Amino acid sequence: MIEPQHEFNWTRLQDMPVGKWEPSSLVLNGKMIVLGGYESLIKSSRRADVFDPADGAQGSWTPLQVLPSAISHVNLVPDDNGFWYAGGMKDKPGRKILDHIIAEVWNYDLDQDRLTMGPSLPSRRGGGGLARIGDNLHYISGLQEDRDTDSEDHWVLDLAQWKATGSATWKSAAPIPLPRNQLAVVVMNDKIYAIGGQFNHDIRQLNQTQVDVYDPKSDSWSRGPELPVRHSHSEHATIVRNNRIWMIGGHQEPEIGKTRFCPDVLTMKEGGEWELTAVLPKPTSSPAAGIINDKLYVAGGWDGRMDGNKGWLSSPEVWVADVPESL
Repeated sequence: MIEPQHEFNWTRLQDMPVGKWEPSSLVLNGKMIVLGGYESLIKSSRRADVFDPADGAQGSWTPLQVLPSAISHVNLVPDDNGFWYAGGMKDKPGRKILDHIIAEVWNYDLDQDRLTMGPSLPSRRGGGGLARIGDNLHYISGLQEDRDTDSEDHWVLDLAQWKATGSATWKSAAPIPLPRNQLAVVVMNDKIYAIGGQFNHDIRQLNQTQVDVYDPKSDSWSRGPELPVRHSHSEHATIVRNNRIWMIGGHQEPEIGKTRFCPDVLTMKEGGEWELTAVLPKPTSSPAAGIINDKLYVAGGWDGRMDGNKGWLSSPEVWVADVPESL
């Protein structure tokens, strides 16, 4: 058994206003935004909140305006004074069928507290990766409309053109070598890292170890360091700090067909291999996470709790630990 490189001392803070599993998250201006995802009983949420760790000993949660739709399986990337999200799975009111995959693209202006619809994706996608390099917004892979077929597509939107003219079109870039969904996507030193993820969604879920690295200068992909174990559902808890990628919690599949909740805090320094840096207070799938002022915050997720035979209960717990200076 591999021992973690560090022992984090975790402190539990006050709970989130509403427990969330698979929420999107982003640290912006020293605060963590937590958007959409599943509330208990796998019900997609129209709620977005901002966590301010500097507001008192426990921090505070402030709601943003209600989202246009109950949404999950989206990622957030920063804008000048807000953020973007694209695609995803959208609830139908009074639904009797599964969430449907959409092509909508939204920009949230925090200063004006206003949502504006951007240029739609060329096709419907959910659970893909969203990344920003300069003025280019990248949407990578994800599920097609049937919720099971993984797409190789990689699209790019020129945000400068959209802001200057109010019109822009997504253009194709080099397709991802291994199509998958619920992969973690981050930018480190102007390259996009597509990490882990899974094949399929509804009929089966096969977790992956592959890491692909995209260089926009050459419009090409290369292989990055393989994950130590098949891994997915960490896309909202994968971040970059000091040229090091952090991947927190999620699903692990040590043996094919045997998935478990992940207790690990994995990191990979640029040019190095993945290491087990620390462990969470308990195994957790799909939390929100961010590092603010040398503290790692982990919120929500699913830790296995159930409401009898009704279904899964999302966790409202919020944990914090100091990050060592060496990291």
